[in-house]
Amino acid sequence: MTAELPVSITLYQFTPMFGLPNPSPFCMKLETYLRLAGLAHKVVTLKSLKQSPTGKAPYIEIDGAVIADSGLIINHLERRFGHPVDGRLTLVQRAESLALQRLMEEHLYWVAVYMRWVDPGTRALWRPHMQKLLGLPAFTMPIIARLAARGIMRTLRGQGLGRHTPEVIWQMGTADIQALAHWLGNRAWGFGEAPTAFDAGLAAIIGNIIRTPWDNPLRAAALKHTSLVAHFERMMARCFPELAA
Repeated sequence: MTAELPVSITLYQFTPMFGLPNPSPFCMKLETYLRLAGLAHKVVTLKSLKQSPTGKAPYIEIDGAVIADSGLIINHLERRFGHPVDGRLTLVQRAESLALQRLMEEHLYWVAVYMRWVDPGTRALWRPHMQKLLGLPAFTMPIIARLAARGIMRTLRGQGLGRHTPEVIWQMGTADIQALAHWLGNRAWGFGEAPTAFDAGLAAIIGNIIRTPWDNPLRAAALKHTSLVAHFERMMARCFPELAA
C-alpha cells in the first residue's frame, strides 16, 4: 500500500511487456523502488521521449521538477523522504551495493542490449515487440529494425562490448550472472531481511533476461541459477502481485 504524501510523483516509462512491469530494466527498477518505498505515484506511458532531459526513460516529475536517470531519481527520493529503502545500510554495504549495481547497469545491461537488439537469433523475434513499444506501423518495421540494430551496434562498439565476437559477449554476460548468483547465495535479499535498491535493480535486470520469449545463451545462463530466479519471483510477488506468475 502506498503512502499518501503532500507531493505529486509522476513516473514516465514504457508500456508493460513480457509479463513484466516494464521492458526497460531501468524503468522496472524505479517502479519497484517506488513500491518498496511506499511512495504514492502515478504512471504515465510514454509516447515520446522529447520531454525527458536525457532523451531516455524513465524520468519523473515531482512537484513540477523533472528528474531523469533511475539511479539519480532514487538518490533524490531517498534523501527527500528519509531514506525509506536504503537507510539501514552501513557505509560498507552502500559501497558494495553501488559496485554491484554498476556491474549490472554498466556491463550486464549491455549484454542484454546485444541479446535483444543485435543478436541475429533474436532480432527478428524482437521486432513485433519493438513495434508495440514504439507504436509504429508494421510496414516500417523491417527498415526501422535494421537501422536500430546498426545504431545499437555502433553504441556497443563505442562501449567496447561490440568489438568482441558473439561467443565472447555471451561469455562476458554469463560471467556477470555467475558473479551475482554466487554473491547472493541462498539469501532472500542482498542486504538483510528486507529488499533494497540493489534488489530492485537485480530483479529488473534478471527479469528482463529470463522473461523474454526467446532462447539465447544469456537467458539459459540466468535460468540455471535458481537463486536469481527465486529472487526475481520473490520481488514480483512482493511488489507486483498483479503480474506475479
